[in-house]
Amino acid sequence: MIGKFRLKHFFLLLFVFVLATIVIDLIRISKYQVIPRRPSERIDSRQNELYYELVNGGVDIDWTRLDGTLKYVSAEYDCADFRLVNLVRIMYDYGDQIPAAYKSRIDDVLLNFRYWWDEPGENSMCYWSENHQILFASAEYLIGQLYPGTVFPNSGFTGEQHMEKARTRMLDWLEMRWNYGFIEYYSEVYYNEDIGALINIIDYAGEEELVIKSQIILDLLFYDVASQSINTMFSSVSGRAYEGNRKGGNGSTLGGLTQYFWGNGGKLGAGITYGMMVSDNYTLPPVLADIGRDSSELIIKQNNGLDISELKIEGYYGTDNRSMMMQWGMECFSNREIVRNSLTHIRNCNMFSNEFVADFKMLDFKLIHWLHLEPVLNRILKPQTDGVAIQKGNTYTFKTSDFSMYTVQSHHPGTYGDQQHIFGLNMGNHFSIFHMHPALEKGVKHQSPNYWVGYGHFPHSVQDENVNLSIYNIPEKKAIMEIDLLDYTRAYFPLDQFDTAFMVNNYVFGKKGDSYCAFIGTNDFSFRDSAQDDIIQHGKQVYWITEAGSKLKDGDFEHFVQRIQNNRVEFNKESLDLKYWSQGHEYNLTFGGDFLINNEVIKTSYSRYDSPYIRAEKKDKTLTFSYKGKSLFLDFDKLQRVY
Repeated sequence: MIGKFRLKHFFLLLFVFVLATIVIDLIRISKYQVIPRRPSERIDSRQNELYYELVNGGVDIDWTRLDGTLKYVSAEYDCADFRLVNLVRIMYDYGDQIPAAYKSRIDDVLLNFRYWWDEPGENSMCYWSENHQILFASAEYLIGQLYPGTVFPNSGFTGEQHMEKARTRMLDWLEMRWNYGFIEYYSEVYYNEDIGALINIIDYAGEEELVIKSQIILDLLFYDVASQSINTMFSSVSGRAYEGNRKGGNGSTLGGLTQYFWGNGGKLGAGITYGMMVSDNYTLPPVLADIGRDSSELIIKQNNGLDISELKIEGYYGTDNRSMMMQWGMECFSNREIVRNSLTHIRNCNMFSNEFVADFKMLDFKLIHWLHLEPVLNRILKPQTDGVAIQKGNTYTFKTSDFSMYTVQSHHPGTYGDQQHIFGLNMGNHFSIFHMHPALEKGVKHQSPNYWVGYGHFPHSVQDENVNLSIYNIPEKKAIMEIDLLDYTRAYFPLDQFDTAFMVNNYVFGKKGDSYCAFIGTNDFSFRDSAQDDIIQHGKQVYWITEAGSKLKDGDFEHFVQRIQNNRVEFNKESLDLKYWSQGHEYNLTFGGDFLINNEVIKTSYSRYDSPYIRAEKKDKTLTFSYKGKSLFLDFDKLQRVY
């Protein structure tokens, strides 16, 4: 009796303790306040235009045009670091022209800014994505260099201490890019931000190591752009892409840099990369420009970034600054392997007020932390935010003079996607076509994923030369935290931009110039509503086969159409096994399984570089790019860059 009495009281006390702990945590969490990441009304930032005006001999400069920039940076709204790029250039190149009173205002803003997530204060700036990391580090180093002996009131550090702090991050970031490539690979949006940060380091940093390593990484970035461009259109698979990036077109020129370096030579206007127009310290190696102009038929294979499963063996699995730069640079937040690290980091850096990660407060319960329940909850809830993680991209690009087709091979089939773009086809340098499983219905507002950006669920997508096979296996039921689950897939196919295009049942064909394309589906296609660029295929277990052709290879368009319609297709909806026969090849893909051609398994994971221009493994000590008798030799550790 006594034992039972004591046991009963023990459980009663345990219940009271658990309940009290939960109540106390609920009260504490309810008091968290989220700081807006953007101003309620638009703030006009004119630092880019002002810098452009100064460079091009402007007189009677109206310095109050920087008022919006200073207001935005001072408030520490998200993307304040974008605005610091040309503000830094103004300070270095034209600081002596700024009126003393106005210069004092600029000093006050720059000295009180929160340059990194571990400094005092709170805001909703995104510090962590790949481009933001180098933008913040570049700004902190160069502003610290402007005020070396001055104490920065917010941090309590001198300018020299800020330089050392930022220097460590810059070297870590540069080494990650050398060893693993860009996490935001082939991003027409975010490569611009990387360029803005790197050219500032190259032009103003007072240390040879930082300058040369930044030049080397900028070379690697421009190799990516050159090798993935068709003529001057830079549109390819990507770790982070938005609607316009996926569609290609005349605007896909990396802000005009592809035109400048291997197109018509037209200079850039005002913008974050304008430093490229005035820099005396960076010259694009000629071999990279020639690669950008190359229109021969070739295959480019490349390995970019890391998978979450590789973080531990590569030494990026802790909660130290370097590890978190890699983990959060990959946008890994809620994934079960990382979620405890994320929470530790948020607590350490006082970030529950940051709008981007504020929802983690739902896990900020002591019992969850003590019992290590975060990974368990991840398995149960299967949060769609897991798809934000940008994991390793094994990219395959087939280029000809008429078209280019590209795929991230066998990229985590069936899982969530956020801003990734894993398959597309460029019709010359006119526009692109692609298919996807949308995460949300058309018109529903959500930054990503949505109807045009990212994926509800990734297909299993593979490519060999001009043929891509993709299988979608959409779940029957929506996961607990999934925002929606649509029962169809769709394709961007702009009918009015083709010279000739038509749909027949489960086939759609297009011709642009001398470039041909075809989609084949499991079920009949239809254009959505009155849209003439939006093809719908209903069904949850479906395939999309894409084949590209050209006048050179196929003769006239009618012959291409007839050949595709005569090709044999077999698909088993139960086993999700797809077979396609074309031009003497038997292609076979099983969802989650192997890709075979003529019964031979095709390898879909690649070395760091595998193309006619360069072959290299990850973490090689040196790299050599070669084409048409020109070359570029890079040695990151020995600071050698020879072309």
